[in-house]
Order: sequence, then C-alpha cells, then structure tokens
Amino acid sequence: MHICHIVLNNIGGAPKVADSLISSQSKAGYEVSTVVLTVLESRWIVSFKAAKTVIVMKVAGTLFIIGGMIHQIWVAIKLSGVIAEQKPDIIVCHSAFITKLFYLSKFIPGSFSVPYISYIHSDYISESQVKCKTNSISALIQNLFISLASRIDMLALQQASGLIFVCNSLYQRLANIGLKHHRIVISYNPAIDEISNQPLHPTAKSWFNNSQLITFVCASRFHHQKDHKTLLKAFAKVSENHLNIRLILLGEGDLETEIQALAKFLDIDEIVLFAGSVLNPRAYFSLSRAVILASHFEGLPLVLVEAVASGVTFIATDCPVGPREISEVLKCGTIIPPSNVDALAAAIIDHVKTPQENIERSEQIAQLFSAASCAERLEVLIEQVISKVSIN
Repeated sequence: MHICHIVLNNIGGAPKVADSLISSQSKAGYEVSTVVLTVLESRWIVSFKAAKTVIVMKVAGTLFIIGGMIHQIWVAIKLSGVIAEQKPDIIVCHSAFITKLFYLSKFIPGSFSVPYISYIHSDYISESQVKCKTNSISALIQNLFISLASRIDMLALQQASGLIFVCNSLYQRLANIGLKHHRIVISYNPAIDEISNQPLHPTAKSWFNNSQLITFVCASRFHHQKDHKTLLKAFAKVSENHLNIRLILLGEGDLETEIQALAKFLDIDEIVLFAGSVLNPRAYFSLSRAVILASHFEGLPLVLVEAVASGVTFIATDCPVGPREISEVLKCGTIIPPSNVDALAAAIIDHVKTPQENIERSEQIAQLFSAASCAERLEVLIEQVISKVSIN
C-alpha cells in the first residue's frame, strides 16, 4: 500500500507528528511518500527521512493568506499534478487547509482519484477568526472570502473518508458548528523523545545552577497566537516584589524583535533570556519551576505534555482547545483565562511561593501520548477506508 502524507511545511508540531507516523508506517512495510508545500528555512527541522519519496513544491508562503482563493486554486492545480504522478492508494492531509487544497484538486481535469483522510492538528476556527477585520470595504471583502473558505473547509472535511482529531475538545469545537462524519478518530499526538545533546545556553545554565533563583520557561514561536505580550506584562508585575524570578523564552518568529523591545520597555530585559530555537527544550523544562504557555488558541500543545514528561508542572491559558484537556487527563497544571495579566501573575506568584512540585506521569504519557498508539489508530482507520474502497 502506498500512503502519501501532505504537510504544509517542515517546522512545528504537525510535521513532527507526520514524521513519526511516516517512520512507523515505513517500518511496517508500507510505501510512504511525503509532499511538503513549502520549506520555511534552509535547514530542515523535520526532514521526513523515512519516506521513500519527499517532494517539495516550494510554494511561496504568501500564497497561504486567507482570502487568496485564486492562489489556493493555483496550488491545488499543482498539487493535483504531483498526486497524479505519485498515484498513492490513500492521502493523509495534515491540516484543514491542506484538506481544502486537496479537495479542490480533485476537480482538476485529469486528477487522480484517491480517498483521503484529514488529520486536524489545530484550532483553525480560532485562526480564521483572528484574521477577520472590520470597518472598511476591503475588510468586508476579506471577511466574505474567509466565510467562503470556511464553507469549503467544512465541505472538504465532510467529504473525507475519515477524520482524525488530536484531542476531544478539538472535535467538539467543530461538531458544535455542524461538522458531522461517520468515521471519527481521536488520537493524541505522540510526545517524541529528544535525542539531542545540545548544551544549555550559558545564561540559562547559570540561572539554573543558582539555587536562589526561580526560573520559568516558555517554549513557543514569537507569533500573535502565543501572546508573549501578556506573559511579559505578568512577569514584570511579579518581578516588582519577587526579585529572584527569571524567564527563559525558547523559540523564534517574526515578532521576536517586538517582544524584545517590550521586555526592555518593561525593564525586565535583564531577567528575561531570549535563548532562540533549541533542539533540547526538555533539558530546560526539567530544570525550571514551571513551563508557561499564554496562547490565545492551540490545538494539542505538546509542549505541556513534554513539560510533564520532564517532571515539572505548567501554567497555561484556557484556550477553546487543548490545555484544559491535557490538565484533566494528566491531573496537573494550572489553567488561567487567556489575555489576563493579573491571573497569569497570580499563577506565577503561587509557584514562586510554593515548593518545587515533582510530577510523575510517565505511565499515563506512555499510554496516551505514544508514537505506537498514534500510528496504530491511523493504521486502523486507513484499513477501514481501503477495505470500503475495495468493496465498492
């Protein structure tokens, strides 16, 4: 059987999950290919080495702006040609956006007819709501395009041969707006073990080695979604009365310079470390007091699972999807309202005033967030889809 995975790019949680699935399927004897729509950096963060074939379409990032329907149709045409050359037995689309592109590609003359599974990793409803604008004619037009795109998204999901959601709350969010499907699978993403021996940032190491300091860690890209502004404002508020706290920010992104400027404006740039992208975030997690995630929205934020796997607890915002479910499943963590400086500051103070909490959830994590269970759920779904196609 030839399984083709389509991913948006090579960076982030969804590509890592796809890479894990591709590796498992390759070891199981399947022929696996991967189509990557665009590469965000010259160096591969995820390289999909286990795939027999990796095709990079090199589609410019600007083509993914919501409302750019003409561009999206152009990408769908290119995608149709790629799939026709590969001739897979089944497609796995790793986002609602890719599902839409593949759905549109099926209407291209000469396209290759093949069943597809949609693997939903993120809360794309919240993503589209962020992009909505008001108070101008151009904004009205853009909102109409967003509405049209959402309708096509829903139709593409309804027509899929199967749907996989990375958590129950994500499925419920779509079910609440009318999504109905006869073949739904809930599959938590795997918490993949680290193999890097990258040394700690020198400043981070000195902070961790100082028993008088209490250091928190946040690992997320610098993007509006992750709301570093609220995090820094809360941290600045706490630092007024707790001079021994430190914050390490792991990651990169378009807003990094802006967030650095905010840290300087708040006069906390000496106690906030911008450590950049690292290959061993768990090494930082394990030495911290807690991991903080201040996002406006998420899918299944594995950073929280990885924090717990490292033996520490977390503070996370109560997004529509993700953090609360992880907190309830693993029975740990502090959940606070999004965009609330006072609530986040209070949660940080609670962790400063209480002793270090050692978390042991290895059994639950191995059971619920393993690569094997994730691959098994997808394999069962693929077999169901293929068997139905064979009967028809």
